[in-house]
Amino acid sequence: MKFGLLPRIIVAILAGVGLGLILPDSILGITESLRVLLSGLLKFFIPLIVLAFIGAGIADFRGKVGKLLSTSVILAYVDTVIGIALAVVVAVLVIPQITSQGDPSKAGNELPEPFFEMIIDPPLAILTALLLAFILGIGATWDSSTVIRDGLLQFRDIVLWSIRAIVLPVIPFFIGLTFIKLAAEGEIFNNIPVFLGMFLLIVVMQWVWLAIEYGVAGAVSRQNPLRMIKAMIPAYFTGMGTMSSAVTMPVALKQVHSSKMIDDDVTDFAIPLFNTVHQAAAGIGIAVAAMTVSVLTTGSLPDTGSIVAFVILLAVIEVGAVGIPGGSILASLGILQSTLGFGEAELGLMLTLFAIQDSFATAGNVTGDGALTMIVNKWFGKGPGSSDTDRPAADKESADVSD
Repeated sequence: MKFGLLPRIIVAILAGVGLGLILPDSILGITESLRVLLSGLLKFFIPLIVLAFIGAGIADFRGKVGKLLSTSVILAYVDTVIGIALAVVVAVLVIPQITSQGDPSKAGNELPEPFFEMIIDPPLAILTALLLAFILGIGATWDSSTVIRDGLLQFRDIVLWSIRAIVLPVIPFFIGLTFIKLAAEGEIFNNIPVFLGMFLLIVVMQWVWLAIEYGVAGAVSRQNPLRMIKAMIPAYFTGMGTMSSAVTMPVALKQVHSSKMIDDDVTDFAIPLFNTVHQAAAGIGIAVAAMTVSVLTTGSLPDTGSIVAFVILLAVIEVGAVGIPGGSILASLGILQSTLGFGEAELGLMLTLFAIQDSFATAGNVTGDGALTMIVNKWFGKGPGSSDTDRPAADKESADVSD
């Protein structure tokens, strides 16, 4: 039986808490050294992930920029940025009330200095990597830029291999070392009620956003959204069980077809596309967790300017950084660091908190795809069951983009 990432993270948390309570200072100096080292290693890959996946994702649009594709991607971004913004507004109002149940201001035990320090500097700043990804990705869509396009796609393959071979195996160890630190400082147990309240808020906000998505979809399409919600229930529970949008996608595709509400060609195009570019529920989970971690570690919420930049960039990441194992959170670490000023401990907490609620995020992402497909069908569909020959030629070409 395969021992997945989430079970490994849970073991790492339990081991980290246990060791943090009993290890002497001489050993804690060594664990702190390893934590700093692994933190540097993870930070090294963050701009590479942003550059590789966003750049290659844009390059993949070459020759496929029909109206259906461009409209669907814009719709996914607008949906995601509004969902994240709403979650942040609610979190700003609610999180300070939840954190009053913990004790974020209590000073923890002072840890010994790291026994040794090996600093690994990232090759690019996060925003530099994001801008470079857009420039290279757009340039790679030109017919004469085949070398750049092939290079971006091959670079994405290299980074994907690095994630699977290096980053994902390292994450449980980094989380374990982070929880050794938190347990040794004596702060972790004070904030258990806060984490429980945060998880409840995340799930409620994801459900609220699904209700809004389907309410808007029903109003735009003038169809009963409850029919699509009922059809997507198996996809929701499949997403919870698999924690993989890619694995859940065939179920979502089957369920949308079974609803008899959507043009078959629109379904075959939109569901695979939204499966990769629509991750609003994951963005909501990251946003609420980020506000919680900020209050717990600094005693206050980020300033308004930082929050606005965070929302805009997080939505870009959720739409652009597709196909990454472990998904949204890996690509989001960079903007958590650059816009909210998160350090090693905060990033370790974010990795942990997101992994634990990842099943709800996956389920919400996949289920929301049905609502967006209803809207796209209103604009481009020819009626349930229509054939590919009914679709305009430009949009037939766009339909090739299923992943």
